[in-house]
Amino acid sequence: MTSVYLRRFSWLFAVLALAVPARPATVLVLPFHNSSQYSDLNWVGQSISETLKDEFGQLNEIVFDRDSVAESMQHLALRPDANFTKATLIRLGQTLDADYICYGSYDATLPTGDSQLKDSAVQLTTHFIDLRKLHDGADITEAGKLADLSRLEQHLAWESLKYLQPGQNPPLDRFLAPDKMVRLDAEESYIRGLLSSNKEQQEKWFAQAVVLDPHFMSPVFELGKLYLAQKDYRQALRWLEKIPATNARYPEARFKMGLSAYSLGDYNSASGYFREVARTFPMNEVFNDLGAAENQLALPAAIDDFCHALDGDPNNTSYLFNLGIALWRNNRFEDASKQFQAVLDHDPKDSEARTLLNRAQLHEPYGSGNKPPVALRLTPNFDATAFRQLKAMLQPNRSM
Repeated sequence: MTSVYLRRFSWLFAVLALAVPARPATVLVLPFHNSSQYSDLNWVGQSISETLKDEFGQLNEIVFDRDSVAESMQHLALRPDANFTKATLIRLGQTLDADYICYGSYDATLPTGDSQLKDSAVQLTTHFIDLRKLHDGADITEAGKLADLSRLEQHLAWESLKYLQPGQNPPLDRFLAPDKMVRLDAEESYIRGLLSSNKEQQEKWFAQAVVLDPHFMSPVFELGKLYLAQKDYRQALRWLEKIPATNARYPEARFKMGLSAYSLGDYNSASGYFREVARTFPMNEVFNDLGAAENQLALPAAIDDFCHALDGDPNNTSYLFNLGIALWRNNRFEDASKQFQAVLDHDPKDSEARTLLNRAQLHEPYGSGNKPPVALRLTPNFDATAFRQLKAMLQPNRSM
């Protein structure tokens, strides 16, 4: 997996210069197993893993998202809800090229005569496997009331990061700050939304979580993603703009705001969002979409940004196609023809590229003959993991 990332971002070697051995850990965090008799608490296992992933990511460890883990599980024919053996865990971690595996379980006990699960006592137990040395890592336990799940998860994250980052000693008050504490019912609604495969149900669960706890940004971000997927771009912007700059999801939120603004024809705003993201995540995808917005504004900078995208991924047909359009727009017909031909070399069935190649070879001015401009090809995915893996290998410090 890492070798693929290196190829995609090879141009960053010139930017980031020094290769060093020290780097953040790549951590596979799995949902915790419910060891209690209460199936209604199955959601807690996903809640623990989501909190750990968020906090590890905030302090610059590299964590795999749910989609990457699900894809690998499917490849290995593993059921997501299974209680895996250690051998299976190691096989999964090695498939993903992880440095550590973080997994665990939780138990719940109701007081005698009480039937309210929120009153139960819980114990969270975390295990680590160090795949670099192929031996067991730390075991960490937290115990308390289910009603205080958020606090328990944050304290667990703090203890875990002391193991992952020896000598760093992150301050405990950062983890137990008031804005980190989430209401139990809001956390449950959010997790049930994540686990649902029905988009309408997801929307209801996320919206309910926000109503229950308005400062909880995770469901806010998910609502923005949902509306973007539904092409309700105004609603997507409404939700995504709520994500504060201090939140780990802020760069991706701004990237998705760029996609939404672009789809609404607000290219000035779109270019602003993409440009902001490019300052901290100079990824191929970001430069491509920034170039698309700039091309719509007839800015010559679009050519440079498409070239940046191609430096990292020279065979990407979307980047080649977009650069061809930008060159054509600037009456660089021969250069544009080379890009469209390169697209066809990779995909001879690309009818749009063939049409534009013919027009560029005939030196037809951009937009001539009352023909509408061809749509540029955006890249909608924001995969910061690849960039962070490479940057971690090239820079001595652990911070972004």
